[in-house]
Amino acid sequence: MAFAKILAPVTGTTRDASILLTAIEAAKPFNAHVAALFVHADPREGLPYTESGMPLAPEIVQELVDDAEDMARNASKAARTTLADIVRDTGIKLVATPECADTVTASYRESFGHYASCVADAAKLSDLIVFAPILSADGSDVSQALITTITKTSRPVLLSPVEPPKSLGRHIAIGWDGSQSAAHALITATPFLKHAEEIELFSVQHAPVKKGQCAEAAEYLKLHGLACTERDIDQGNAGVGETLLAQAMASGADLLVIGGYGHSRLRETILGGATIHIISHATMPVLLVH
Repeated sequence: MAFAKILAPVTGTTRDASILLTAIEAAKPFNAHVAALFVHADPREGLPYTESGMPLAPEIVQELVDDAEDMARNASKAARTTLADIVRDTGIKLVATPECADTVTASYRESFGHYASCVADAAKLSDLIVFAPILSADGSDVSQALITTITKTSRPVLLSPVEPPKSLGRHIAIGWDGSQSAAHALITATPFLKHAEEIELFSVQHAPVKKGQCAEAAEYLKLHGLACTERDIDQGNAGVGETLLAQAMASGADLLVIGGYGHSRLRETILGGATIHIISHATMPVLLVH
């Protein structure tokens, strides 16, 4: 098992560089293909109405549509330029369409439609999807795309930090709570784990901390020929997600692996409270598996 195709949705913003560079780092152990995807949203979606609730005049609608299309073209051009610069600086191979090679390759494709739907559709036949953490300033379409990809496609998501990682997967920390989703995350991460130099299993607990909570996961890794260190961690007053990120950073890990870790309400019932925290606060590469 290996990662062959890594999807990198780009939007023409400054965050594209981190997404693409993170995807390339993830692709290196497997000579995988990085597929950059830009989505042209339908400019007619979400057009405003007058204060009376009546549709806008046709000439105003056309002007708004034209402006939106110009912005999309400029954003796509910016995304292409970012990819071209990164290809030049990293020495990877730019190809017109995805292909199997003895090096990392990258391609650029445009799609037209609803952003979240287009990304989720492309994710179905991708081994890994790279997103930036969701910030408060991000539009609902970006958040929806990430949540939809995790929950509807069952594909693993890799969160890229603001600063592109210098390495990815050499030292891996795994959040373990014994759940089905944690087990799924560990198994999904196996391709990365097989290339890792160091693996740590973290069990975050409320006091009193019980030892040996990672024994079952450690046994599984051992059967795959993988050695690991087990750490049972006192959560203290911090949240699980906050604790996992802090401990992973402090240990020198360059990749954190988690499933739907934790419990909360609404969408957090699906993903876990710790997962929701990490989605918006990832300060290092994080592999999320639902």
